[in-house]
Amino acid sequence: MIKIIVIACGGGFGAALRYLISDLLKTSYFFMLPVGTLLINFIGCFCIGIVMAQITDMKSNMYFFLVVGFLGSFTTMSAFSQQTIELLYNGKSTNALIYVVASIASCLIGTFFAYSLFKTT
Repeated sequence: MIKIIVIACGGGFGAALRYLISDLLKTSYFFMLPVGTLLINFIGCFCIGIVMAQITDMKSNMYFFLVVGFLGSFTTMSAFSQQTIELLYNGKSTNALIYVVASIASCLIGTFFAYSLFKTT
């Protein structure tokens, strides 16, 4: 039961922060791509890399709070999917492809970079 409360608390904070960042950047586009979602996914993946490097006990409350709760609700893969489909439905298949590649690449790079920087052993 404690685990569920820890996850819920982390999730509440992550979702609120995602909303605030998305709202601040809702009119920001780079090459007609939604910057807010790209940035949030990169930050979330970068932070996951740090947590992976620093927290070795994947059954700890800190892991459940940060990874499952906070970062799980902070990253926006559902928004990414919705925006990709919107680009496709609006006849912007090239933009959709660029968006998918940029999103996946930036998330993988962010996680790898953070893990490499913060791994201590």
